[in-house]
Amino acid sequence: MTLLDWRDSSHFRRDAPCVLCQRPTPLRSHAGEAAHKSCAESCNAPHPGEVRFVSDAKSKRQSDDDHA
Repeated sequence: MTLLDWRDSSHFRRDAPCVLCQRPTPLRSHAGEAAHKSCAESCNAPHPGEVRFVSDAKSKRQSDDDHA
């Protein structure tokens, strides 16, 4: 399963029902759909070419570590 990178603040808004499981989530896809990251990843797993739920573009940082 490919993990999505949704670190950007644009993925966070007020709680709304997830389009996949109907439980509340503050997360949004790039298209603005309310979706838990784990639900989106599970939806993508059997459909690897699907573009409904995608990761953010890679950062321009030299290193991909999470250190400040």
